[in-house]
Amino acid sequence: MLLQKFRRTAFFENLRRSGNPTAAFAWLRFRGAVFYSTHGHVMRYRAIAKYVSSTEEPRLQLGSGEVTLPGWLNSDLVRGDIYIDVERPLPLPDARFAYVFAEHLIEHVSEQDGMQLLREIHRILRPGGVARITTPDLPKIIALYEDRNPIVSRADYARFLDDITGRRHERPCQIFNDFMRLWGHKYIYDEEDLAARLHQAGFRRVERQEPRQSEHPQLQDLERHGPEWENHAEAMCLEATRA
Repeated sequence: MLLQKFRRTAFFENLRRSGNPTAAFAWLRFRGAVFYSTHGHVMRYRAIAKYVSSTEEPRLQLGSGEVTLPGWLNSDLVRGDIYIDVERPLPLPDARFAYVFAEHLIEHVSEQDGMQLLREIHRILRPGGVARITTPDLPKIIALYEDRNPIVSRADYARFLDDITGRRHERPCQIFNDFMRLWGHKYIYDEEDLAARLHQAGFRRVERQEPRQSEHPQLQDLERHGPEWENHAEAMCLEATRA
C-alpha cells in the first residue's frame, strides 16, 4: 500500500522520467527487499515444491515483471509467484525444468552475470529442455539509429521514446544513447555473441525464432514486451536446447 501511494506522487513521477540509473537501481532494490519479505526463502521453497509436483513439464519464467504466464512458475525481483535475483545462483533444483523463458532480462545484468545466468539456466533444465531468450538485438538498434529499420522509422521511434520519457529526441544520437542506457541496459548482444555464450554455457542446439513463434507449442505467443511491433523492431529470440 505504501509503495502504491509513493508511486502516485509527483516526486516518483519526476524520478521515473529523470532517467537516473542510480536512482532507478536503488528503487528497484528497495522494492525487491519488500517482495523478498513475502515471496522469498521459506515461502519460495514451498511455492517451488508445490509447482514442480503439479506438472510433468515445469516451466519457469525469469524476470516476469507485470506479465504472468498461466501454467508457468513466474519469478521476478519485485513481483510474480516467487522472488528470484538473477544476479545470484538460481535457488532451483538441478535438471528439473522443461522450459525456461526470459524476455528483456539478460541485457539488464552485466556481461559476467549474464554468462552466469546462462549457465544456471542450463543447470536447471532437464536433458532436452529448452531455454528461450528474448533480448534486444544490436544490429536492429543500429538500424534504428541509421533510419533503415524495416519495422519502424526513426521519426516514429523517436516519438515512441518521447511519450515514454517526456523528453524530445531530435537527433539519432539521443535515440541510441537513451535506448542503450535509460532502462538500465548493461550489455546488448547480437546473435553471434549470444549464441556463442549459450554454447559456452553448455547448450548444443541454438536457433533463432521470430517473436511469438516457435516449433515448441509451449514457447509460442509468449512475448508481451510493449506493443506488438516493438520486439520485431528491437529484439531477437534465441532458443537453446540442453543436450
